[in-house]
Amino acid sequence: MIEFSKHESEIFNVPFGRLLLEEDFSDWTTLKQQIADSECKYIRVKLKNPRADELDNLFTLAPKVHLLEIMRVYRSTDLLATTLPEEPQDICVEIVEQSSKEKLAQFVADTYDDITFGNYTPTHLLKQFPEATQLQNLIEYFRDNYCGNNPNKVAHFYYNQENKLIACSIVDFLNQHQPNSAAYLYYISTARDERNKGIQFKTVNKLMHIIKNQDYHYFECATRLTNLFSARTMEKSGCKCYRYDWVYLLEK
Repeated sequence: MIEFSKHESEIFNVPFGRLLLEEDFSDWTTLKQQIADSECKYIRVKLKNPRADELDNLFTLAPKVHLLEIMRVYRSTDLLATTLPEEPQDICVEIVEQSSKEKLAQFVADTYDDITFGNYTPTHLLKQFPEATQLQNLIEYFRDNYCGNNPNKVAHFYYNQENKLIACSIVDFLNQHQPNSAAYLYYISTARDERNKGIQFKTVNKLMHIIKNQDYHYFECATRLTNLFSARTMEKSGCKCYRYDWVYLLEK
C-alpha cells in the first residue's frame, strides 16, 4: 500500500513515501505493520471522505500525525451529455512539449502561491521540508511527466489575442473510452498581472471543451478548503463538490 517516492526521498534527503486510502478503508492492522516495517520516515497520506473512526485509526499509525490540507473534490456532469457554455474565442491553447518544459517550470514558479505540502503544514516541518524545496519538487515532477512524454499527462499553455501567456493547466487523463473516463485538473494558474479578469473561468471553460472533444465524460478538480476563489470557479463551471480529501503527514 505504501509507495516509496524515490524523487522526494532524494530531494528532501530523507526516506519519503505516499499512501492513498480509499473510502471505507478497514485493514488498519495490516497497514500499521507495513508502516512499522517501512523504511520511510515520513509518509504522506490522503484519505477520501474519512469518518471519525478512520481518523482515530489514522492517529495510531505513527508517533506524530500532522494535518496538511483538506481538499474539496469537484466533478462535472457528463460532458458528453451536457451543453457547455460557449467556448471562449479570445484564448488560444498550446500543448506543452519537451521544447517548452522550462517555460512551464518558470511559469509555475512565478505563479505558485500556496505551501505545496498543504497550507496547514506545521512550522517545524517547514524546517525539514523548506517551502522552496517543496516547490522545486513539484516543478520537477511537472517538468518530468507533463511535457510530451506521456499522452495521459498533459500540460497546456493559454495565450490571449496579443499572444501573451496568461495561464497554464496540468491534467491527468484517466480511463479513456470507459464510462467513467475523466480528466483530472491537477494544477491551474493565471499570470499575476492577469488575475481578477475572469481568466481562470475562461481557462476552465476552454479546457472542458478540449476534454469533451476528446470524448472524456467528466472533468474533475480538487481545490484547497481555503481557496474560495477556485471553488467559485468550479461551481460557476457547473461542477459540484462530491468528496473531501484529507491530507496528512505521518512522522515516524
